[in-house]
Amino acid sequence: MDRRYYLDNIPLMLACEKFYDGLRRHGAFPSIKTETVPIIESVGRILTSSVFANLSAPFITTSAMDGIALKASDTYGVSETNPKVLMPDDFEWINTGQPLPSIYDAVVMIENVERVDNESVLLRSPVAPYQHVRKIAEDIAAPEQLISRGSIIRPIDLAPLGAAGIAEVEVAVKPKVALIPTGSELVQLGQDPEPGNVIEFNSIFLSAMIESWGGTASVLNPVPDEVEKIKASLNKATETFDIILIIAGSSAGSKDFTYKVIDECGQVFVHGVAIRPGHPVVLGVSNSAPVVGLPGYPASASTTSELFVKTLIKEFTGEFFDEGDFVQAKIARKVHSPMGDEEFLRVTVGKINGDYVATPTARGAAMTFAMSRSDGIVRIPAESEGVDEGDPVKTELIRPRHMIDKTTIVSGSHDIALDVLGTKLSEYPGTGKMVSTNVGSVGGLLALSKGYAHIAASHLLDEETGEYNIGAVKRHLEGIKVHVFNFVGRTQGLIVKKGNPLNLKSVQDIADIRCNFINRQRGSGTRLLFDFLLNRNGIDLRNINGYESEEYTHWNVAAAVGSGIADVGVGIMAAATGNDLDFIPLGNEKFQLIVPDDVMNQNEQVRKLIELLKETELRSEIASIGGYDVQAMGDLDFTI
Repeated sequence: MDRRYYLDNIPLMLACEKFYDGLRRHGAFPSIKTETVPIIESVGRILTSSVFANLSAPFITTSAMDGIALKASDTYGVSETNPKVLMPDDFEWINTGQPLPSIYDAVVMIENVERVDNESVLLRSPVAPYQHVRKIAEDIAAPEQLISRGSIIRPIDLAPLGAAGIAEVEVAVKPKVALIPTGSELVQLGQDPEPGNVIEFNSIFLSAMIESWGGTASVLNPVPDEVEKIKASLNKATETFDIILIIAGSSAGSKDFTYKVIDECGQVFVHGVAIRPGHPVVLGVSNSAPVVGLPGYPASASTTSELFVKTLIKEFTGEFFDEGDFVQAKIARKVHSPMGDEEFLRVTVGKINGDYVATPTARGAAMTFAMSRSDGIVRIPAESEGVDEGDPVKTELIRPRHMIDKTTIVSGSHDIALDVLGTKLSEYPGTGKMVSTNVGSVGGLLALSKGYAHIAASHLLDEETGEYNIGAVKRHLEGIKVHVFNFVGRTQGLIVKKGNPLNLKSVQDIADIRCNFINRQRGSGTRLLFDFLLNRNGIDLRNINGYESEEYTHWNVAAAVGSGIADVGVGIMAAATGNDLDFIPLGNEKFQLIVPDDVMNQNEQVRKLIELLKETELRSEIASIGGYDVQAMGDLDFTI
C-alpha cells in the first residue's frame, strides 16, 4: 500500500492562505445561505439582514404604576399644608400597563393615595406631567434599527423584537458538518474496551464545539483503517454535508490513510502545519466540500479544529462575534447611582485613539432596546454614588473585543439615515458596527472635543451668518483640525396630525392657539432652530404650551404627535412621512459629519464610512425614505 512518509511544516498563516485559495479554485469556499425563522427559534443564529421596528414600544401611552390617573394641572399648589380632595370625576383608578385615558396626563402611585371615602381621595403633594407614565415610543420608536446584520441573536434581543412587532427574522443557515471517526481500534462510548481498543470520544467534544460555533454536527459510523471504506464514507458524506472532518489517520504512520483518501477523492492543499499540538493536520477538498483531516490526539484535534474548522463555520454563517472579556474604559458621561444598590450599567463601547470609551445606554427596567444594543456592563458598587465623566471603569464586554475595536462611534444629532449608513457599513467584510449616541448636535461636538467619539453629527445654524456648523465647530473644537462632510440635506418643520386639524401654519400659530407642543432636547440643532424662530418672531417661550416637554429623537417627536400626546412637534420631514403625519416646512438645513484630522488619518473604519457616502446605492436607499436631499452627500464642505 502506497502511503505518505513525510509531512510539510509550513507556517500557520501560509497554511490558511493555501487552504482558502484552494477552496476558491474548486468552488468550495463557504457562502452564506439564508432562511426565515420565527424569533423564538432564532436565538444563537446569525442575522443576515438588519432588523427595523414595525411598531413603536409602547405603541400606546400606558401607566407605569398601580394608582390613579389624573390631570397634573389639578394638583398644582397641593402640599402637606394645603391638601386636596379629588372627586370621582377628577381621577380614575388604573393598573400598571393599562392605557392612560386621553383626558389624563399623570399617575399617582397607590401608596401615595389616601382614601377619604369610597369615592374620593386625598393628595398631599403635586404631580408633574407624565409622572409614572410610559409614553408611546418611550422604548422603541419605529422604524429605528433594532439589530444589525451579522449580529448573533441573544435571548435578551427577543424582547425588543417582540415589542416592535417582529415575528420572523432572516438568519444564516447552519452549515452541516460530518465527523468520520477512523480506526480499527475504536469502540463506542458505553462499550467495555478490551486491550488494544480505544473509546471513540473525539467526536463527542468536537460535535459540541461545532454546535457552539454555529454549525450542525453529525457523527457518522466509525470506519476501520481501510482506504476504500474511508473513501466510500467520505464520498457519501460530500453528497449531504457542507464540511467533512476525518478524525485520526492524518500523520504518516503505517495506518494513517487520511492524506491518501483526500488526495484520491479530491485534492490536498496542506499536509503538516508548524503548530503544536496539531502538526499533522490535512487540509483539502472533495466534491466541492472542504475536508479537514484532524489528528487523533484530542489536544491536537481540538487545536486544529479551533484554527480551521471554526473559521469555515463562521464563513458559512457570516458571524464575526466571539466571547467577550474585560477592558478598562473611560466613561463618557457622569452617572449618578443610588448608594446601597450595586448597579449593572449597560454601555456601548468603542476604541478611540487607543483608549476604550464606554457610553451609558438608556437606563430603566423597561428599556429592552438599551439592553440589546449594549456592548458591555459596568458594575457600580453599592457604596458608590456613581462615576464622574472620564473616570476609568472596568467594563465586562458582551460583544467581542475585536469588533469593539472596529466600532465607529457617531455622537450628536439623531437621524434614521445614520442607521442606514451603519447597516451599509456592516455589509463590508472586516468592518465592525457603527454606534450612534443621540446627545444633540452640541453634545456631539463636546464628545468629539473630549475624545469620546470618532465622528460628530451636527446641524447647528449660526444665527448671524446663516451658515451651518462653521461657528459651532470653531467654538467647541478650538485647536482641533477637523473635516466637515455633507451627509444629507433635511427639511425642518412642524410635525402635525394627519389632515392638520388645528390648521397650523407657523410657529406663531403654536403660541396663539396654545396647543400642546413637544420639543427636542436642549443642545439639539432642532431645538436651537426652534428657539431662533421664536426669537425672530418675538414669541415668548412661555406662550408655548409644552416647551419644556422634550424628546431625544425626531421619531419620538413624531410618535408623540401621532399618539395624541402632543398636537404639534418640531422635527424633520422624514419623521413625519415615515409616521403618516402631515408636515409644515420651516426651512432646509445641512446635516453634516465632522471628523477630526487625526481620526481620519488613523482609523480605516472611519475612512471607509466616509467613502461610502459617495455610493449610489446608499444615496438611493436614503432618498427613498423621503425628506432627504442626497445630492451633496460625501462632499467635503470645509476644513478648519
